[in-house]
Amino acid sequence: MRLETLIEENYDKLNENDLSVWNYILRHKKECQTMSIQELAKQCHVSHTTVSRFTHKLGMEGYGELKIFLKWDSREEESFDVREIERVYQDYIKTLDMMKDRDCSDVSEMLSKAGSIYVYGTGAVQKNAARELKKNLLFLDYLCNLIEGRDEIKMVLEIVKEGDVFFLFSLSGENAFVNELTGRLKAKGVKIISVTKVGNNELSRLSDISLQFYAHPVLKGRCNSDVYMTAQFFVVNEFLLLKGLEYGRSEE
Repeated sequence: MRLETLIEENYDKLNENDLSVWNYILRHKKECQTMSIQELAKQCHVSHTTVSRFTHKLGMEGYGELKIFLKWDSREEESFDVREIERVYQDYIKTLDMMKDRDCSDVSEMLSKAGSIYVYGTGAVQKNAARELKKNLLFLDYLCNLIEGRDEIKMVLEIVKEGDVFFLFSLSGENAFVNELTGRLKAKGVKIISVTKVGNNELSRLSDISLQFYAHPVLKGRCNSDVYMTAQFFVVNEFLLLKGLEYGRSEE
């Protein structure tokens, strides 16, 4: 598994210092292969204990394992197929066409009957998309509660009630934590609206409304670690706003 994948999967656990360490590593992967933990900590302006905790949050035994990952990454040679530009373009076009033609009145009706509305994203891009959705829903006169991390999820599970609506952003739709959360929410009578890539994934099957977009792996990394273009999350958001405005106009 690549370091980027570990960061994505454990993003909720990382604080500002952790992200500072990661940003430095991301820009200096080759140099970090030969750095001691003290040298890396000095470059990141943090303590070596902070670096050690960072590796543990990623599920590693320590700094030595981090350096092994860096060496693996350096050995991996990824080739780029120029045809991917056209393929990604087609993903965008198909997503735009699908959202343009989709009748989103089911989403609008669900929101109009909702008690409280919540949104949660599983990784860095998904969290940004969740923030964007919250902003867009304000234009539709809906107050949306943005859930920033897993600790907040525990508190929300204590207060959600039947008739509430939960948006969940997940690229694959196979995130174990999110799917377990979905099951617990549905047991409480909460309605689920998911946003995932196209496919018969677990989250889309569990959801009351499944919104999907076209995406494919642009690069194939070691251990099947795939790299996706994910601007489509925001395409779905923009169309939800437009369709919501259209729905509101038709109700006048």
